[in-house]
Amino acid sequence: MHPKWQERHLRHFRDALAALEAGDGAAACYNAYVSVEALLKGLLGFSPYGDLHRLERLSSLLEKAMGGKAPPEAVKCAKCLELRAFSDEGTRCVKCAEVIMEALYSLLSSRQ
Repeated sequence: MHPKWQERHLRHFRDALAALEAGDGAAACYNAYVSVEALLKGLLGFSPYGDLHRLERLSSLLEKAMGGKAPPEAVKCAKCLELRAFSDEGTRCVKCAEVIMEALYSLLSSRQ
């Protein structure tokens, strides 16, 4: 994974948590979405400086990253994040980001 994706993933997740604590649900949702998207694109080998024309749904990226074996709850959360990326349901968005990240981190640790 390119370090830029990892940095983007972590920065946006920290921003999501900070926004949630500050009561800004919209910023929490947006940053949770961007955090997960960065992690998925990094895992799939997208260029952080290109590939801007490649648009895919989070659930599709998740399935590809997990070899078609994404946990149903993670897929449900990917769809939820897409629908709520610009909503003010910060708690829900951050929880969904955590579910997806847990599935991806488990996949990464099993590869080592």
